[in-house]
Amino acid sequence: MAHGKHFTQEELTERLVIPQKIRRTIYGAIGLGLVLLIFGLLTAKAPSGHVDHDTHDTHSALVDNSSLHKTGGQDHDQHEDKEHGHDDHGEHAEEAHGGGHGHGPQHTITKYTSFFANFLLNNLYFLTLAMGAMFFVAVHQIGNSGWHTAIKRVPEAFTMWLPVAIVGLAVVAIFGNQLYDWLAVPEGADALIDKKRAYLNLTGWVIRGIIFLGGWYLAARVLRRFSLREDELGGVSFFKKSNGVAAGFIVFFGFTYVLFSIDWVKSLEPHWFSTMFGVYFFAGTMATVSAVMGLFVHFLRRLGYMAYVNDAHVHDLFKYAFGFSIFWGYIFIAQYLLIWYSNLPEETMYYDTRFEYYHFWFGLKITLCFIVPFLGFMTRNAKRIPKMFVPIGILMICGHWVDLFLMIMPGSVGEHWHFGLTEIGMFVTFAGLFALVVLTVMSKANMVARNHPYLEESVHHSTGAV
Repeated sequence: MAHGKHFTQEELTERLVIPQKIRRTIYGAIGLGLVLLIFGLLTAKAPSGHVDHDTHDTHSALVDNSSLHKTGGQDHDQHEDKEHGHDDHGEHAEEAHGGGHGHGPQHTITKYTSFFANFLLNNLYFLTLAMGAMFFVAVHQIGNSGWHTAIKRVPEAFTMWLPVAIVGLAVVAIFGNQLYDWLAVPEGADALIDKKRAYLNLTGWVIRGIIFLGGWYLAARVLRRFSLREDELGGVSFFKKSNGVAAGFIVFFGFTYVLFSIDWVKSLEPHWFSTMFGVYFFAGTMATVSAVMGLFVHFLRRLGYMAYVNDAHVHDLFKYAFGFSIFWGYIFIAQYLLIWYSNLPEETMYYDTRFEYYHFWFGLKITLCFIVPFLGFMTRNAKRIPKMFVPIGILMICGHWVDLFLMIMPGSVGEHWHFGLTEIGMFVTFAGLFALVVLTVMSKANMVARNHPYLEESVHHSTGAV
């Protein structure tokens, strides 16, 4: 129910003091994650059945295959294309793939490739939480939303993870040839990749990364600073300034987040074509961050904080999780059906690889990202009762990891994937660091925007009688 009382400034003034038990748990998780990660890395073996090759061998093999298509093998390929109903577009795609199906990565796969793939996966996982929270703050700011004011310091704290994510992506960029074909394969070795090098090149990749990440972090810092200054000085001047920054960010975010997903995730498979990938990436981001914020607010309330937050706030957060999970399912099936219907090699190979080598994970992704939240959050009270929303929210968190796993692993390690100590240790380490950063940020400022013009509306927020 909504609060019926008026909260005084004293009651709205509270700082988070991280309990020693929670702090020890976080440090323990980080330590355990690092131990598992190091042990997993030390015991890792080269991919079974994979023959390492250097760049020169890769170049020679691809050129030889390409030459075979263009010369002696042309008649046979034309006959085979007619037999199987392939058109000229399909023949060109086969030629561009170097004569193969384009199912696996062309870069050398070593025991360290899986490490860097997992590092990219988990870094992107928590980056999506920061960016989803940033979008949440900005879109409610320009929409003059009142209900979220009591909880806005939580997503603000999430956005302060961005500096850590930026450092992580810089590490990925340094070792990019371990993951990205277009960095590892030399020019002239792959016709299709060569056609995309005007966009997929190291200089452009790095420059775009600096612009995107720098712009996002700048907007996050400015909005955070205005929010804290509003606490100190009151008035509406900083609120109005925040409107302008948030509006500019939304426009900037609209195209940069799509390009970012293409640069860092989709380009792992440069032979694949999709016009819906950026929207799909965004849908997964928002469904997950809504669930994580809901669980985080619930956790703080259990610690005795945020008395001004009521069940209606939590309800609305999980309504977002429910709605965006349906949106994710819609985009997922829309992309799949378009690719299935077109039946072009450069598109269908994306699902062919996942059906062949990742069929369990593919089914698990659909279950955790769509079926569980759709059925679990369908009733109203499920989004308000902790016994319901806590386990469903945790499963959604796992589902987003599986979703990113399926986006990243096929293009980086191909069929040579595994799930073990490295994967568990990496996620636990990143999760511990994320929790430490967020809680530390929240402890350095008031937990509620006490001078926000819509705070009174927020503390009386209601979604109706239960």
